[in-house]
Amino acid sequence: MDIKSVQLELKKQKITARLFTLGNMFINEDILDSENRILELTNFSGSYGILLVTQTKAYLFIDGRYEIQATREVNLKKVELVKLSTIGFFDWLKTNFSKTPITMSYNPWVISISYLKKLSSTLPKATFVPIEKENLLLSPNNVKVFTHAKKFTKYISKDKISDFTRFIKKQGLDAYLVTSASNSSWLLNLRSNALPYSPIFRAYVLVEKNGSYKVFANHSDYPNAIPFNQLKEHLEKYEKIASDNKTTPSIISSYNPNLIHKPDEITNLKSIKNSTELKGIKNAHIRDGVAVCKFLYWLSKNYKDKTEIDIAEKLLSYRKKELNFHSESFATIAGFGENSAVIHYHATPKSNTTIKKNSVLLLDSGAQYLDGTTDVTRTIAIGTPTPDMIEKNTLVLKSHIALASAIFPKDTTGNEIDLIARYPLLKQHLNYEHGTGHGVGHFSNVHEGPFSISLKAKHSAPLKPGMVTSIEPGYYKEKAFGIRIENLYYIKPTKNPAFLTFEVLTLIPLDKSLINKYLLTQDEINFINNYHHQVFLSLKKYLTKQELEWLKVCCAPL
Repeated sequence: MDIKSVQLELKKQKITARLFTLGNMFINEDILDSENRILELTNFSGSYGILLVTQTKAYLFIDGRYEIQATREVNLKKVELVKLSTIGFFDWLKTNFSKTPITMSYNPWVISISYLKKLSSTLPKATFVPIEKENLLLSPNNVKVFTHAKKFTKYISKDKISDFTRFIKKQGLDAYLVTSASNSSWLLNLRSNALPYSPIFRAYVLVEKNGSYKVFANHSDYPNAIPFNQLKEHLEKYEKIASDNKTTPSIISSYNPNLIHKPDEITNLKSIKNSTELKGIKNAHIRDGVAVCKFLYWLSKNYKDKTEIDIAEKLLSYRKKELNFHSESFATIAGFGENSAVIHYHATPKSNTTIKKNSVLLLDSGAQYLDGTTDVTRTIAIGTPTPDMIEKNTLVLKSHIALASAIFPKDTTGNEIDLIARYPLLKQHLNYEHGTGHGVGHFSNVHEGPFSISLKAKHSAPLKPGMVTSIEPGYYKEKAFGIRIENLYYIKPTKNPAFLTFEVLTLIPLDKSLINKYLLTQDEINFINNYHHQVFLSLKKYLTKQELEWLKVCCAPL
């Protein structure tokens, strides 16, 4: 499929435009490249984008994270880029298509019920045409499903289903259809190898109020899994049934006229980590800290003539040696020099850059361990950094500390605290085009709801004790360098239970050669020194003599 063939089909069918969103029947979750129609049509590899193809033009809508990347990957003679930082997608639709009747085709497996409703309300004169039945789920036929053991989860699946059926009964339902793969995985304590970075089992679960359930999945070795093409016949018998409109494909609303919307309670249940999960996450971060520190020591001695791809592979080799390692939690971002200014850069054979002196390496990486998921970004000076690099790194560090040390009332949302992180940068008329933090799963998706720390997260769920989040402010100077500093934290009450704060999980030193301590307050210096003291005490017994001497220098007080 290419854009020209799509346009020819639109003309043949007399359809105004066709909408492509990034995903498959598991909406807003990770997909394989083979399932990515936007990648296929435009060569854009970002994790978020919307493509609208008309009979004569194609528009790719991208957010601030991908503005530089899209110009590198997309043929701008064939595709016009629309920056969502300047106009929202639905505002653009209203401006360009609301005055005259149009027809717009879409894949009903990829567009959710709620998204289709928003399209309809935005363009009330439009006719929306579901033109294909393909769910875009292209898992290999040998997907292996395995149990996430009780020693990691605390509760067996039976306990979780019992909790969930209480929610079903309270809502007055006969059954609930779970359409989020990460929620299905958590509920059943199951994981799989279907995806390279997210160990989730791509399945729907139909749970009845009496606790019985059916599992729908294709291409897996899960016993008694029902194929997705039999979903309709199992749903149509219920008089009171619900699913979450945000994760349920619009085609499923036609399977049962009684299907109503109820937010999936599992999203809230799994976001608050229990004591066993939190203990495992802490232990996973110690091992991850050991692996990354061993790598950073190696890098300090061996960066010469190494490429970005070499760097990512070497880091992975250290993580693979750690207990309970399963996979990376996403493809490592190793961007050197001007590539570090591309927010979600991934090295390709064409872009792969050799590491040289006097610039910075932005390294954003993470791992899936059976007992926890990690995600960390460090900006590392190679050679002598410029004064501008040091100043901007210090400002980003001040931003990070501002939020990491914040105390806030319970029931505060991520939207309400985002500006705490941005303030040190905004005072210098600087900003970054991405969120400040995202929830993180437990041996699950590295990006997890129901909350995020972002100016755009206006309907984000309140922050609660036991949630795990990233804090990751940044600065990006196109064609020069990029800075990002990311740690994971869990949320906990202060001495006054009416207030909350953050407790660090990530245990990896910051690059002090990129810190101008004269731009810091005494409280900020104390924060860094205390953090480095914690890193040193946590990791020292796992390192060789040479690595330990290196870590002592890294963690010495400013």
